[in-house]
Amino acid sequence: MTRFRGEEQPGFRDLVGTWLSQQEWFPVAPARRAITRVGGLRLPAPSGDADQGLHLEMHLFDVAHTGGVERVAVPMALRSRPSALAGKTALIGRLGSPAGELWVYDGARDRAFLAAWHEMARRQQGSRNGRSRGEAFGDFDTWPAFTAKLQRTPVETKGPGATRTAVIAAESDEDVARETVVDFIRRPAHQRAATLDTVMRMARTGSTTVARVLGVVTGSWPEPTGAAGDLRWVSGDLGIIREAALGAPDAAALTRRALSTGSDFTEEAAELGEILGDFHADLAATFGAYPQTSGQLNAMVDGAAKALQDQWAQVRADLDESEATDLAEVVDLLKRQLRDADQVMTLQKIHGDLSTERLRKGGSERGWIVDEDGGMVDHALPMRDVVTLLMSLADLVMETAHAAPGTEGPDGGSLDPVDFGLWYEQVTKSLLQGYRNSDAEGAGIDSVFFHVAMLTEALELFHRWEGRWVFRPSMLLQSET
Repeated sequence: MTRFRGEEQPGFRDLVGTWLSQQEWFPVAPARRAITRVGGLRLPAPSGDADQGLHLEMHLFDVAHTGGVERVAVPMALRSRPSALAGKTALIGRLGSPAGELWVYDGARDRAFLAAWHEMARRQQGSRNGRSRGEAFGDFDTWPAFTAKLQRTPVETKGPGATRTAVIAAESDEDVARETVVDFIRRPAHQRAATLDTVMRMARTGSTTVARVLGVVTGSWPEPTGAAGDLRWVSGDLGIIREAALGAPDAAALTRRALSTGSDFTEEAAELGEILGDFHADLAATFGAYPQTSGQLNAMVDGAAKALQDQWAQVRADLDESEATDLAEVVDLLKRQLRDADQVMTLQKIHGDLSTERLRKGGSERGWIVDEDGGMVDHALPMRDVVTLLMSLADLVMETAHAAPGTEGPDGGSLDPVDFGLWYEQVTKSLLQGYRNSDAEGAGIDSVFFHVAMLTEALELFHRWEGRWVFRPSMLLQSET
């Protein structure tokens, strides 16, 4: 059989360079660049694809440009004929070869490449030179084989470093569908991402609050070492296979839907609070937790008081006299309570960038999970995640209230179709109660520090929305029991 190598075909690097310049995950201004292939692997074609001239390749490139050198990974399916199933958005371009014209597709969107990628991890295969390998976790190695007869759907990612695809595999209508989400790491590094390391360690301790890692494919490439410029081979993740819940709708979309129809959201809010609490409990069990020192407590008191005072000073002039007087009393009370605070809080690893977009609603069997994207933060207060989640909900309420058309009331005036303040207050109470019902140990959500943090963030939100409230400041003083 004649040896085939995609990189040996005429015009290969020009094709890659042109395609890279059009990708959002490769933010380098168009300019002269030099592309060097530094590694990769070739995968056997899975069953179920009719193209006898199919070649599946993962290429690692160093792209030198005026700003430095970028390493990129490009999975490819090189086909002897165009694929209507891949779609135009997956087409990288066309190449000439001694055997005829080739249609080159982005492997992250090609059914055959996706099947082969799953099989490499599921069967824990390695390349002949030992520089690439697949690894399965949990029971993934017992799943049925993946074929090219799968379905795939592009999934939007929040960051620029990966391409995400949802995969559904079933050989027949009677088979149970196997669903996964695959992240192809477009800019690989030899150190595993901290967020991925976190969820893998959590999965090993039995956590179900994050989407389980099912498989990983790693590759190798040479990197300079030492002043002499000698090269050493290093390894890094090229693709991660996860539970399908990672691609499920997020809480932001579900919240907007509830707000637009005025639907009750208290049950979902309680579930959000409980999954967040269980997530914190899992993090504490996996990575540990410890009490603050007296010095850390004093620094937190001073920092919370200053943040509240600074934010209050920024918005006070925007309030009418009656509202300013009432809110000043709330601010003064909280500042007095801060001065008397002697409750040592617990520090641990938290998400640190939590919002409604980071919580996803899986199927009926899976339930909610926390998307670790954007995290994690060490030595932090768990209540910080609760505050940012509640303020993310508040921001969605303000966004909806600002855009919602009013309805005409009996007196000819305009009435909002939804009492947004009441809606938010009920959702907040439900979410906090859900957190209390979780496996987390309090996290300080009934402490003065929580109330101060909420008011500080509410004042910032008030300023950002040009003098409009989403809830009454007095509710910040209510302590649920």
